[in-house]
Amino acid sequence: MLCLLLCLVAVTAAADSPGFRPAERRGGDGMEILRRAAENSVRLHYQGVRSVSWVDSAGRTGTARLDVLHRPGVGLLVSPLHGTAGGADVLVGAGSWEETGEEVLAVLEANFWVHADGAATVGGRPALRVVVHRDSGQVAARFWVDERTGLLLRREVYDITGEVAQTSVFESVRFGADAVADTGETARPDVVSRPWGDRLDPHELALLRDEGWTLPEQLFWGFVLVEARSTGSGNDRVTHLTYSDGISVISVFTQRGSLGGGAVAGLREAEWDGAPVHVADEGGQHQRMWEADGFVHTVLADAPAGIVSDALEALPPPDGAGFWARIGRGLERMGTWLG
Repeated sequence: MLCLLLCLVAVTAAADSPGFRPAERRGGDGMEILRRAAENSVRLHYQGVRSVSWVDSAGRTGTARLDVLHRPGVGLLVSPLHGTAGGADVLVGAGSWEETGEEVLAVLEANFWVHADGAATVGGRPALRVVVHRDSGQVAARFWVDERTGLLLRREVYDITGEVAQTSVFESVRFGADAVADTGETARPDVVSRPWGDRLDPHELALLRDEGWTLPEQLFWGFVLVEARSTGSGNDRVTHLTYSDGISVISVFTQRGSLGGGAVAGLREAEWDGAPVHVADEGGQHQRMWEADGFVHTVLADAPAGIVSDALEALPPPDGAGFWARIGRGLERMGTWLG
C-alpha cells in the first residue's frame, strides 16, 4: 500500500509539474511584424473604441466595448465605453501584451511557429496578418497589425482545443497627439504608468524561496518567468511575478498573511479541491485569490480559462485542498497520456 501511495504521489507530481520550455527557437517571418507592433505600441498617440469578447471558466461568453487611450510616457488607459458596466478606468502597464517587451517576444519565438499570413483589412485599415501555430499545426493565435502605423488592431487567442477563447479588435481608432488632446487626460497628471516596485534579480529570488516563498520559474507548459518585481519589506513585502508563453500573460502576486475567512470585494467564492478560492472573470481577465501556508496568492490572467487552470497547478493549493483530489487528477492525466 505504501509503495502504491508513493507511486501515486510521483505520478501526481509529474502531472502537476510546470512542463518544459522548448530549447529550440521556432519563430518565423511573422516575428518582424510583431516586434514592430510591440515597439510602436509605446510610441504612438492613439485613441479608439475596442471590442473584446471572451469565454469564461464556466464556458459562458461575454463581450464589452472599451475606450482606449494611449499617450507615450504616460501609459494605456482603458475604461468601459461611456462609463457603462460600472467599471473604472484601468491604467494598463507591464503585464498586458500591448505593453510587452523583448522578453515576451523571445518566449513566443521559442514556443510557437510564427508566420506572416498576407494582407487583410480591419475597420477599413490595411493590415498585415500573422498566424501563430503550435507544433501540432493547431492555431494558437492570430494578430492583425496596422500596415501604416504598426499598431495591433486585432488579436485572437485560441484555447488548447482550437476554439476561439479571446478576441480584441479596434472598431475605430485615431492617431496623433490631436487624437488625445480633447480627452481630458491632460488634466490628470496623476495617471502615469510607472514600473510596479523594484526588479528582483535571481539572487534575491533565491533568498525569498529559501524563506518559504513559492516563486516558480515557470508554470504550465511554455509559461516562463519574464519579469519579477517586489515592493515593501518584511511582512509587508508583495511580489509580482509575470509569466508568459508569448501569447498570453499571467501575473502572480504573493504576500504573507491571511484572508481571514471573509468575503473579498469584487470576487465570488468558489471551491478548488474542496477548499475556498475567490474568483472573477471580467473583461476576459481571470482573477483568482486564495490563502496557502501563511501566504495569500492573487492571479490575474489574460489567458484562456483552461490554460489558467493548468497554470495554477504550479502554485500551492488553497489551505484545506484535498490530497486525494490531487491524486485523482494525477491519475486522470496519466490516463490521458496513456490513452
